[in-house]
Amino acid sequence: MPSELRKREVCRVGYERRRGFTLVELLVVIAVIAVLAGMLFPVFLGAKKAAQRAQCQSNLAQIAKAFESYTGDYGGCYPNLDNQYLWAGFYWREPIRRYVAAPSSADQKMVLSCPADPTPPGIYSGTSYAYSMCFYMTPDQINAIRDCNHVRSKYAATNPKLPCSTMRTSDVRFATKKALAAEYWTLHSDKPKVGWYDDPAETGNDPWSGARNYLFADGHVVYLPAKRIHPAASPVVSRTRLLPDINLTTNGIAGKDID
Repeated sequence: MPSELRKREVCRVGYERRRGFTLVELLVVIAVIAVLAGMLFPVFLGAKKAAQRAQCQSNLAQIAKAFESYTGDYGGCYPNLDNQYLWAGFYWREPIRRYVAAPSSADQKMVLSCPADPTPPGIYSGTSYAYSMCFYMTPDQINAIRDCNHVRSKYAATNPKLPCSTMRTSDVRFATKKALAAEYWTLHSDKPKVGWYDDPAETGNDPWSGARNYLFADGHVVYLPAKRIHPAASPVVSRTRLLPDINLTTNGIAGKDID
């Protein structure tokens, strides 16, 4: 009987000793958790970016329907901005916003903003997207333009407002290959390495890694790397290379941005 009690006491003491963790064991557990967190964080971050990109594509798809409704109501004409801020179509949202959602609706702001865009809604005309110049300037105008500073200096002396032209859906020759709108680069990075006229070689600090969502004239939306977009009609001032730019598509609205 005493031996049985002694055995039980030994078992109980051994059990109590095994209840705690040593410092080494705790450090091992912490190290394992840190390793797992390091492995899983990129996965979760990638999933978040993929979800944002998908929402952005959905926004552009709704914007495509708004353009379709607008051109249907106005005899096939695309919005003509008629203001001095032509580059990347500032204020383009005004003509079509009533087709996006009710003016007082929160959905309207949501559709016009990329979920990854940190810029306040009132900046850059309150939208994350830009409207290609090719849809409110003629092919001849586009082929003659180098950049917005060149255009302004050319017309400032005689006309403070840059000349716009009303373009029609019938002017589009390659609807599946001509971009109508896309994400605007300055709204995604304070030091963008891939701009509106993208340089595929400079992608180091850009959160979009040299790619963005594009809306094409036929209404489809696709996420493309900058290197897929054709070079601009003419080089940008201070650059010697022709860089991708859907604003300066060769032959404008009648041209194409991808093969």
